[in-house]
Amino acid sequence: MEKGNKYLIIMGIVLCIVIACLSPFLASADPDGLEKSAEDSALSEDAAVSVVESPFPDYTLGDSKLGEIVALIIGIVITITLGFGVAYIVKKHD
Repeated sequence: MEKGNKYLIIMGIVLCIVIACLSPFLASADPDGLEKSAEDSALSEDAAVSVVESPFPDYTLGDSKLGEIVALIIGIVITITLGFGVAYIVKKHD
């Protein structure tokens, strides 16, 4: 991998982590469209049938802003790992 590409990837990862750290403080407290529709139709979260339990309910670990940041960073790490894994497999088969 070229030096310019490595720099671009590292800067992209740093930018993702900065956005993850800032987003809980900038996000709206109002529910999004899907959650608002469920509230308007009087559906509770307990009424939903779930096949698999969510690892990060409401996109957080715990009830603090730090829990939201940690959940976002874990999501970033998982996504980057999967992306590099798929790229490695595709490159290996070429």
